[in-house]
Amino acid sequence: MVPPTEPTSRTPVLLLDDHRVFTDLLEVSLGLQPDLCCVAVAHTAREGLAKAAAVDFAVAVVDLQLPDAGGLDLIPQLLALRPQARIVVLTAHPRPDLAERAVAAGVVAFLGKDAALARILDAVRHAGPGHPVVGAAPRPSRVDLTHREFDVLRELGQGRDAARIAASLGISLYTTRDHIKSVMAKLGVHSQLDAVVSAERLGLITLGARY
Repeated sequence: MVPPTEPTSRTPVLLLDDHRVFTDLLEVSLGLQPDLCCVAVAHTAREGLAKAAAVDFAVAVVDLQLPDAGGLDLIPQLLALRPQARIVVLTAHPRPDLAERAVAAGVVAFLGKDAALARILDAVRHAGPGHPVVGAAPRPSRVDLTHREFDVLRELGQGRDAARIAASLGISLYTTRDHIKSVMAKLGVHSQLDAVVSAERLGLITLGARY
């Protein structure tokens, strides 16, 4: 009996996530696949970029929340280092607005960390620019915020006041306060705290997160 032939090559995968147990488990799972392998693991954006420059990878699996940067900010830098690489986002916050931004930034898959392992591995194998794989929570009730209002709302969700928001976004304090008032009106609330609570409940923001 002739033994089955094995693949002559395995797709090299870079893992970038600060959750060490998660990366350990995913690294083992990749190693058990006949056509995939983990070539490097990083737990910070800085470490990830250093390893991305040093190793050859075809797929990068990236978290959105890293200790020193946001995953969405990292995607263009990874693609600059490896233009042909495919980026798969795995996140604990699979919001539809983040999925849209991630796909626009060039990712080929956006999945929650609670996705089945088989689906994650399938995305690593097959997701591409022409057919991105997106697994996000249902879009919440429509709240017609502008991009800048979303920026301000996310800053509020990180506990920043108007002055710090203005400095962070590079806009005037007067403009920032106008945006805050507009956000509150659109959410139908009467305080900044209520705006943050309402936005979290609607799935528009994640408290304490950069996104």
